[in-house]
Amino acid sequence: MFFIGIFGIQNKDRLVREFDNIICPECGRLSRAELMESYTYFHFFFIPLFKWDRKYFLRLRCCGSFFEVEREYAEELLRGRDIDFNRLKKLGSPSGFCPNCGSYVNPGYNFCPHCGTKL
Repeated sequence: MFFIGIFGIQNKDRLVREFDNIICPECGRLSRAELMESYTYFHFFFIPLFKWDRKYFLRLRCCGSFFEVEREYAEELLRGRDIDFNRLKKLGSPSGFCPNCGSYVNPGYNFCPHCGTKL
């Protein structure tokens, strides 16, 4: 988070859609999945003016697997499509995510900016 008087730049993660009754391709359990949007935005008096660097991720609750979702496919998922794991990119390691709150964190950070957990 960066503030200059009444202006600022901040990162944000938000849940955009949940999926029920998903079979996890990693552990094989029945689970729920969350489509998350991560972006950086510029704000004036905490009113967001514009966003950039949008990324989408799919998080499975059973084993904590993370998948990167392309923007076009994320828009299809928001319109009600079912998840096709063949179109997702499995992230090599969950090092870009906080183990406590699950938020996307810049790999250069030592602490999570969302909950303060040491990474």
